[in-house]
Amino acid sequence: MKRVLLACLAALALCSEARAITFLTTQFDVTAVTTADGAPPGVDSESGPPSPTPVSASADSVGAANIATAGAIGAPGLLTASADASAINGIASAVGTSHFLGTFTMSAAEPLLVLNFAPTNFASGSGLASTSLFALLTAGTSTLFADLVTGPWNFNLAPGITYSLDLTLSSEASAGFPAGVGDASTSGMVAITSAVPLPATWLLLLTGLGPIAVWRKRATQATGRVA
Repeated sequence: MKRVLLACLAALALCSEARAITFLTTQFDVTAVTTADGAPPGVDSESGPPSPTPVSASADSVGAANIATAGAIGAPGLLTASADASAINGIASAVGTSHFLGTFTMSAAEPLLVLNFAPTNFASGSGLASTSLFALLTAGTSTLFADLVTGPWNFNLAPGITYSLDLTLSSEASAGFPAGVGDASTSGMVAITSAVPLPATWLLLLTGLGPIAVWRKRATQATGRVA
């Protein structure tokens, strides 16, 4: 009995499941820009609409000693951006940007807006790398949130209201400035989902320990009667 109750408690703690949000309107804009000494610059951009989603952009500048590459993807519920730069005798830089603008309403069953943001940065020597996500959440003329997001983020919203979500994901890498050998690599991904808020940890604990305490009390009483 005790094991069954503990198993039920564990299942309750893991029962929240992220689900895709149905957006009423969507707009994607992705760009990739690269420059490297000894190579022509690279530029690519795509938007949707008019292009069907997902949209992607990629660019590269490849020289004899300096290399820069960048990419970005925008799709319903998912944004990615990446940039890489390597310099031996000069300067290389890359920027990948993925922008999303959409409107949506939340359901009473799943009122939690979730941004699963996962940045990865690496740099050595003169290399510099960074990935940032700026989020703007509004309801009509009211701004609910406008700031940089540094990791997994969620916001509890009221159902039946039309919200606007504006996201800009940008990855930047550079090397060789002001001088010296360097490497840099950065990437970021953000998934946009909805979910049911889980009870606080202490509430989950009480939910499980309450029945266990009752069971132990009854077992003790039964043992006393037998004795």
